[in-house]
Amino acid sequence: MAILVVAGSCKKDEGPEYFVDEPLQPYFDRFEAEAAARGVTIDLEALMVSGDVRLIGAQNVIGQCVHTEKEPNTVIVDVVYWNGADDLEREFLIFHELGHCALNRDHVDDSDANGDCISMMTSGTGLCHINYTEATRTALLDELFTP
Repeated sequence: MAILVVAGSCKKDEGPEYFVDEPLQPYFDRFEAEAAARGVTIDLEALMVSGDVRLIGAQNVIGQCVHTEKEPNTVIVDVVYWNGADDLEREFLIFHELGHCALNRDHVDDSDANGDCISMMTSGTGLCHINYTEATRTALLDELFTP
């Protein structure tokens, strides 16, 4: 006599989980800290904003905030760009995408008298010149976290 025992799980789909790729975590933490320094409370884990470094493959796309059923609020960063970027370039990209995912910001392509973008939320289409440096960082972060 043979006895067949079948073990399985009837676990219901619990929906998306919060996950941030290790290389992105310092920038997620920095985003929360910069917001707090400006009196804005942001908890990316509570907001379920995940982050992933992977090959995007779409031409001229280095990062995106996706809203799909599988990934309802996820910052995706292109691995090729990430591997060649310096700290300020990485910060700009992550903060821009978190501006979409966590702050619900749209693109802003306004420029100053020199043609420089006045917001980190630029579309990157060339309507203004991105000038994110140590000298411009504070003003651009102030603008990012101003409601």
